[in-house]
Amino acid sequence: MITKVFTNQNFTNMEIIKTKSLSRSFLKGTVLNFGLQLANRNLNKNNFWQTLLVGAAGGFGDYFGGNTAMGAIIGGGNALINKTKDFGTAIKYAAIGGAADLLLKVKDAKAEELSGKIRWQTIETFKLPNGDLPIYRQTKEYVGCTHATLISIAKYLGYNTTDLEKEERNLGESDGSDFYQLAKQKGFNVAYIDNDIREVGLKLQQNCPAAITYNPVSGGNPHTVAINKIEYQKNINNPKRTRYLIKTMNPLYSTWYTLSETEFMNGRIRIIKH
Repeated sequence: MITKVFTNQNFTNMEIIKTKSLSRSFLKGTVLNFGLQLANRNLNKNNFWQTLLVGAAGGFGDYFGGNTAMGAIIGGGNALINKTKDFGTAIKYAAIGGAADLLLKVKDAKAEELSGKIRWQTIETFKLPNGDLPIYRQTKEYVGCTHATLISIAKYLGYNTTDLEKEERNLGESDGSDFYQLAKQKGFNVAYIDNDIREVGLKLQQNCPAAITYNPVSGGNPHTVAINKIEYQKNINNPKRTRYLIKTMNPLYSTWYTLSETEFMNGRIRIIKH
């Protein structure tokens, strides 16, 4: 089972350029909190002003304490607005608040990068030895990502995928599946691997395709994609700053999708071994 994810296909953990002002932080916190409440289907006419005030308070926290303070304020505030005393719910909102705040900052960073102020150089590339994974689009928007990911990997490895494709087309909207169980059922030698980006990259070089099931930073149900290539980059302006670009075959799109390091670290990764 999958959900819609942000269509910014260049979403990464780019370096963040901060230009703080109190009014900008207030605006950011307000927009962010309305977005969170809408995404979780909790916004209504009865809590409109409460949502506005919590967002503004989060912006105040962002100005003086940064992303962590903003996430904590929005998390606790939304838990109260939605009338829950569950500490886990507060943590969930704080985590989502932090992730969404990061998305806004990444947007600013992307603008900086396009203007040429931030430049990156790839110093190491990890990829499958026999070329890119074939892109395979899932038939339905809300189901089939696990099958589509396995189909792409199977096609890369040279297997006949006719039966698997037929099964994917006939899935019902509640027929989500786990990649490990599906791959094992279809006869693949599948194994779990730790969330170590470099180790996964080395497995790719050994011709072991990898799949990851992760929770989109936008919230919603888990989504499964295949890892196609990993690039290790350094910042030309400040070589001490580095990042990984995790490029995936995402069955929602016809082009490569860049997974954030946050989504990678919180996902479940499996490899297909020979």
